[in-house]
Amino acid sequence: ISYTLGLPGTMPTIAAVEGGGTTFVAAIGTGEPLRILERAEFKTRTPPSETLREVADWLSTRKYDALGVACFGPVELDESSPNWGHITSTPKAGWQDTDVMGPLLAVRNVPAGFDTDVNAPALEEFRHFGLPGQESCAYITVGTGVGVGLVVNGKRVKGLVHPEGGHIPGLKRPSDRYAGEASNPHPWSVEGLCASKAIAERAGVPQDALQTIPDDSEVWSDVAWTLGSLCATLTLLCSVERIVLGGGIMQRQSLFPKIRRATREILNGYIKHPKVLEDGPQGIDGYIVPSERGNDAGIYGAMALGMDAYKAASTRTASASSSCFDGCRIQRSEE
Repeated sequence: ISYTLGLPGTMPTIAAVEGGGTTFVAAIGTGEPLRILERAEFKTRTPPSETLREVADWLSTRKYDALGVACFGPVELDESSPNWGHITSTPKAGWQDTDVMGPLLAVRNVPAGFDTDVNAPALEEFRHFGLPGQESCAYITVGTGVGVGLVVNGKRVKGLVHPEGGHIPGLKRPSDRYAGEASNPHPWSVEGLCASKAIAERAGVPQDALQTIPDDSEVWSDVAWTLGSLCATLTLLCSVERIVLGGGIMQRQSLFPKIRRATREILNGYIKHPKVLEDGPQGIDGYIVPSERGNDAGIYGAMALGMDAYKAASTRTASASSSCFDGCRIQRSEE
């Protein structure tokens, strides 16, 4: 695939799309650090073609040098697969096996990056807000679903598919009698116990009334314990150096002290590190933290994917030009 890239030394313009279960966000940005110049939001509708057409129409009236897309999943990340850029087995009705990247790349032939809507924010949080010397970061979103993105050794984690940490079993407090959200494929999982529908069922309120649940409700203590078990798992399994929590539910700041206490109690002194054992910004308060980007973590993450795709394409173009020049020089010397 050939691209027309900007002049060397110029700052590229990046198009970014965050595909969420309720809203798609499109944006144009540039700069190091990244900054958004303009953005638009589109309701996530069924059939998917309606939403994707709206996003594509918006992009078609703008100029950009690369595209980054961070999307709810599960998704296909294998670039050698004919289904790369597709949503696969999502529980969201009507969106199974949806080609996301095809309609968006049809707008303009530019370098493109694609990943989950949690791996991309993990990359952004790691790259722009990690401390010097850190090589890892976990990003957890808690909202209509629970997702986990991972950066380890400075790279986004993907393999068989991609991390699906919201679907690992969640620990419950002994007093927690909630069985889990029945329509979830894994009611016993962190998502089945802590996503917005589960919290609404726990409290006996509609999903759009979660803000009416008081901070001192036992519901939040139960949810914090299960989220703390997820943080403890990430600490034990991946030894991440920072855990970032975002998403709509995590806008309730009173959850953070509860989650930190639960994480420490579950680890039970086994991890001998000040980031776990001590309080304050050098301790657990700086280890389990809110997202620096807030609700914009996803769209900034998508922009980071686009910037990486542009840089990779520029490197390949420069390498190809160098090889051509060297080949021509060798040919002339042989003459």
